[in-house]
Amino acid sequence: MTDLELFYFTGKCLTLDEHPGFRKEIIEKIAADSIDWKKLVALCSSHLILPVIYLKFQSHQIIEYLPEELVEYLEGIYELNLERNNQILKQLQEVTGILNQGNIYPVYLKGAGHLLDGLYSDIGERMMGDIDFLVPEKDYLLSAKLLENEGYSMGSAFYGGDIERLKHYPRISKPDVPADLEIHRLPVAEAYQSWFNPEMIFKEKKTVPSLEGCYVLSDEHNIIHNFIHSQLGHKGHTYGIVSFRDLYDLYLLSKRSEIKQTIPEIKTKQKAIAYFVFAGKALGLNERLYPNNNFSSWLFIKKHDLNLSSKAFYYSHRTIIYITNRIIIGFTSQILKSFYSRKMRQSVISRISNRQWRRAHLHSYKI
Repeated sequence: MTDLELFYFTGKCLTLDEHPGFRKEIIEKIAADSIDWKKLVALCSSHLILPVIYLKFQSHQIIEYLPEELVEYLEGIYELNLERNNQILKQLQEVTGILNQGNIYPVYLKGAGHLLDGLYSDIGERMMGDIDFLVPEKDYLLSAKLLENEGYSMGSAFYGGDIERLKHYPRISKPDVPADLEIHRLPVAEAYQSWFNPEMIFKEKKTVPSLEGCYVLSDEHNIIHNFIHSQLGHKGHTYGIVSFRDLYDLYLLSKRSEIKQTIPEIKTKQKAIAYFVFAGKALGLNERLYPNNNFSSWLFIKKHDLNLSSKAFYYSHRTIIYITNRIIIGFTSQILKSFYSRKMRQSVISRISNRQWRRAHLHSYKI
């Protein structure tokens, strides 16, 4: 299989429950030795979906057809992730308790929120990075102080600036817990606050039956947040790149709330439609996930497919966007602003002189 074929094959593996005949197709491909297992594992690993692939193969009795060494590897990854997520659930209970002592009731976002909300069929299904949660602005700095009093501390990746105006507090961590914490005063970047903001979220937040003293997003808001995080915050729409982890979350959320109902709530409608249409194609669901195509979705699919089928396109397209957005628009505007803003000047100098920042910035291009 080509990289492009492998991508769409993997998407259908994630939604095996929706494709009764796909199990037979997979078994036939295994028998014909037409699956490059190393490439499949590499793809699923980079998209953080190895545990869910293992569970899908297991629940559909495909696991017995896989090479024994591969089964052991997938099972090992799943078991490690299951243990980590159980530890994260304990950490969430601890963090919630600390915040509740200050009369703060967090709204957990993304993976942590989904885990608490029972979105997944198995606790070990979702691979998680850090724990994100939203608090009212008046509780933003107090939340950090309460957690720092309990042993959490800021890492070395903060490069200066006005903490009070950041979307989220610099990441904090402590040695004896599995996940770092990000305390949000805003759910998304300020550019999207006019149509997705804390007031909206707090108004429709859901209680968590499994853990008192905290909340999660409503199902509809989770879909909107998924789109913003994947396609706007991480520039997925611009680059023509998506994460299977985000797509799988979107697929599960679509079982709770119709995706098309979110469109009136989204300002960047054409980009949202493109994402939802592509998600249907990537997961082998086509119009069952979102019924209407548009030019933006056609263009997005073309960019995505060219990224996978042509390295020349991938690197040239990425380089042009990176230079335009990060250097010409981003850096130039910040440098100009630094001439009349002392805070911006200090922030620019702090970042440029920090070796870790330079290394992280270069890495952001390489990936």
